[in-house]
Amino acid sequence: MLTEKQIENCCLLADRNAVLQKMKRGGNVAEVGVLTGQFSRTILDLCSPSKLHLIDIDLTRYSIGEQFKNEIASGIVQLHQGDSSSILRDFPDDYFDFVYIDGDHSYQGVKRDIQAGNSKVKHDGFLIFNDYTYWSPVECVPYGVIQAVNELCLDGDWEMIYFALAYYMYCDVALKRRKAQKPQKAL
Repeated sequence: MLTEKQIENCCLLADRNAVLQKMKRGGNVAEVGVLTGQFSRTILDLCSPSKLHLIDIDLTRYSIGEQFKNEIASGIVQLHQGDSSSILRDFPDDYFDFVYIDGDHSYQGVKRDIQAGNSKVKHDGFLIFNDYTYWSPVECVPYGVIQAVNELCLDGDWEMIYFALAYYMYCDVALKRRKAQKPQKAL
């Protein structure tokens, strides 16, 4: 369970699009778990990233290359097919303004993406997690997102900044590193 320390600056938002509207425009962005590409298009429309890295185990299933052919040709979108944690490790540290994680929802899968992506986010950047829930009511399977995300907040220097509502409570959370506390002046 999170404590007040991890949520003291958290803001409740109506949906994940509202989270995107809070993100830096023109930044370097990654989406882990692209599926149909619909949310990838939303990221492009709302955030206008200078570079959007789309990472998925299979980008051919929904013809992602074809859907984003203009953006790929212009150099804005780059496709990365394979294991997301392995791909994330190849990026330089402090590269991304935010990483949107919606890949493997098992506890171990989310942990791998966290471990690989943690250092790749700029100090003032965000890790955003889709499906912050214990259970998928549509798939009828357990999810490990809450446990992995909460452990990151409790064991690391991350705090929850945005909590976005969603249908069936497939909520999103956006995390940011806590700022170093300034020492209080002696009285």
